[in-house]
Amino acid sequence: MKRTGVVILAIVLIGAFMASGSLAAEAPKSIIVGALVSMTGPDALTGQPSKVGYQLGADMINAQGGVFVKEYGKKIPIELVFQDMETNPEKAIARAEALNSRYKATAVVGTTLINATADIFEKNKLPAVTMLVAIDSVFERGFKHYFTVGKLNSDSAKGFIGVLNNLPKEQKPTKIAMAVEQTHFVTELAGFMKKEASAAGMSVVYEGKYAMLSPDMSQLILQAKNSGAEVFFGAPVPPDAITMLKQMNELGYRPKAIIFNRATDDQSWAKMGGLVDYTIGSPDWVPSLNFPGVKELNEKVKEKTGQDANYAIGPGVASVQVIAAAIEKAGTLDREKVRDAIAATDLMTVTGPVKFQPNGKRQVAIPVVTQWQNGKTELVWPEVQKTKPLVYPRP
Repeated sequence: MKRTGVVILAIVLIGAFMASGSLAAEAPKSIIVGALVSMTGPDALTGQPSKVGYQLGADMINAQGGVFVKEYGKKIPIELVFQDMETNPEKAIARAEALNSRYKATAVVGTTLINATADIFEKNKLPAVTMLVAIDSVFERGFKHYFTVGKLNSDSAKGFIGVLNNLPKEQKPTKIAMAVEQTHFVTELAGFMKKEASAAGMSVVYEGKYAMLSPDMSQLILQAKNSGAEVFFGAPVPPDAITMLKQMNELGYRPKAIIFNRATDDQSWAKMGGLVDYTIGSPDWVPSLNFPGVKELNEKVKEKTGQDANYAIGPGVASVQVIAAAIEKAGTLDREKVRDAIAATDLMTVTGPVKFQPNGKRQVAIPVVTQWQNGKTELVWPEVQKTKPLVYPRP
């Protein structure tokens, strides 16, 4: 009987210890979140501000003690492990594998070329929250561990056509010319533009193709001019955009609107004067958006840099917000449970409300549209968020 009593007492004591967390697994010193960004190569223009955004997101959470993880009964800080993709898809894949096997990351954030690594995350069941990835087709491949807080090409097309379709009836354009760089990103965007334009009663009357960094765009511009298009659309890199704008002036082509996705995100355009004025773009985020925490975030960035927050800052902070909230909801660092919590996200962030579709796309991405006006980017769409009205036609 004595022996039985001892066993019972031991069981009771173990239960009490377990209930109090005394026998719980030792908590890790930090929650490892991998970050795939290009800090070198041409894509560093995106990678460097993205790194700042991610770190700001982690710092804001860690300032509150970190993320509460029920499994360990305490808050644990987030530790970002940055990996340089070097603007190279093969190196991006290698870095993604390292985050899985070497660093044992709980989750991953990343930009642009992280698309090349989507299969790696699926294979390793490592949840990834991406931004600035743009291409819709990646999210049509049935991945369960790949999400984006940003807008995609389909969203950008809705924004561009939306702001044009919002013009007074007598001003609304009917003809669009396209300069289509021969890359998957731009050809996909052009396809969505044609679809949205058609639905709004506009037609693409010319579609010229070119290779990136072409020194002469004159034939493309002449044919766009001869088509009678009121709107000229492209998604060029900044050097190609400058070439097009200069040759438009030389050839006397003055469309009522010039839409340059991607190139207009380059803040150095503020120094270029009249050449770039009134061009229209669509960054993923701007600090003039009216969402909780945006004003405070922008003030924090201005304190450090003297400038407004870059288009990558907000989505970077939001990515970390989503992962932190998912870990807290899951109550564990188990990847599959964290993945399920990310999929069920319903969170207000500095980029607005974030929920995900079953394929990992954001349910309602904000199709921000901006226009350079007098050396400054102004938010002209969505209508309810705009800081200035669209200037149309261009002076």
